Amino acid sequence: MSETLAEISIKLAQIILPVIMVLGITGNSLNIIILTRANLRNHACSKYFLALASNNLIYTVFITYFLLANGYNMDGQLVSNASCKILQFITSACPFLSPYFIVLASIDRFCASSSNAKLRRFSNVVIAKWSILILVVCTLIFFINTLVLYELRDDGYGCYLRSETIYNQVFNLVQIILYAAVPPILMIIFGLLTIYNTTQLHVIPQVTMRHRRTEGQLARMLFLQVAVYIILNMPLCILYLMLILPTDFTPTLKFFYAFTIAPFLFHFSYATTFFLYILSARVYREELFRLISKVFHIRRAIQIQPISITHQRRHTEAARHQIPIIHE
Repeated sequence: MSETLAEISIKLAQIILPVIMVLGITGNSLNIIILTRANLRNHACSKYFLALASNNLIYTVFITYFLLANGYNMDGQLVSNASCKILQFITSACPFLSPYFIVLASIDRFCASSSNAKLRRFSNVVIAKWSILILVVCTLIFFINTLVLYELRDDGYGCYLRSETIYNQVFNLVQIILYAAVPPILMIIFGLLTIYNTTQLHVIPQVTMRHRRTEGQLARMLFLQVAVYIILNMPLCILYLMLILPTDFTPTLKFFYAFTIAPFLFHFSYATTFFLYILSARVYREELFRLISKVFHIRRAIQIQPISITHQRRHTEAARHQIPIIHE
C-alpha cells in the first residue's frame, strides 16, 4: 500500500505541480499589475486583494520546493541547516497569511455595506494598508520560532522540531486551529453579515456611480473567492485536525489516499484567484483587456519605429546627395 501511495504521490507531483506553478505565477503577476491600475487601486478591498496576490505569488514560486521534494526526491531542506529553517518558515508563514487577507477583505466589505456611517469609515485605503502591515508583522513574529526550533536531523533524513516539548505540541495545535478553523468561520460570519446589509435599505455614500459599481464587483470577487477557498482548503485542514486533535481516530486506507490528494487541492487554491476575478468582475476584465491592448500597441509601435527611422534616414541621405528617391 505504501509503495502504491508513494508512486501516486510522485506522479501527481510531477504532473500537477508544474501546471499549478505556471498558472499561479502568471495569474498572480497579472493580478498585481491589474489591481494597481487607476480604476482599482483606490479601493480598500483592492489593497487586500493585492496583498493576497503578492503572498500567493511568493508561495507559488516556492512550490518548486514541493515539486523537487515530492516529485524528484530532491528535498531542499536537506541542503543545510539554514535551508531547513528558511523553507519551514516561508512554507508556514505564506499559507497562514492568505486566508487572513481574505478575512480582512470580508470585514472591509461588511463595513462598506453597513448603514452605520462610523463602520463605513473603516473601509478606506489607509486602514487597509495598516491592517495588512500589522497582519504581516504579527504572522512573522508568530512563526519566528520555526527559525529556532527546526533543524536538520543528524542523519540528514529530514527537517524536524528540535525537541518534542509541550510547547511544540501546543504550538502545532494552535497553528492548525488558527489556520483551519478560525478563518473559514470569520469568512462565513462576515459574508453573511455583508449579504444581510445589502438586502436592507441601500445606503448610498457620496461617491460616484462608477465607484459604487466597482465596490459591488469587488464584493462579488470576494464571495466567489471565499467559496473556492473553503472548497479547496477544507479537505486538508480537516485531515490535519483529525490527526492532531486528541481523539481515538485510527487512519484507514481511504484516509491515506485522501491525504495524498488533498495537498494538491491546497496548492491549487493559490493559483485560482486570477480566473475567479475574470469570472466575477467586469471591471477586472475591462482592465485586463486594456492592459493587453496597451501591450500590443507598444509592441506594434516598436515594430513600426525602426522602419520609420530607416525610411527617414533614406530621405535625409537622398537630400544630402541630391539624388532621386526610388520608393519600394
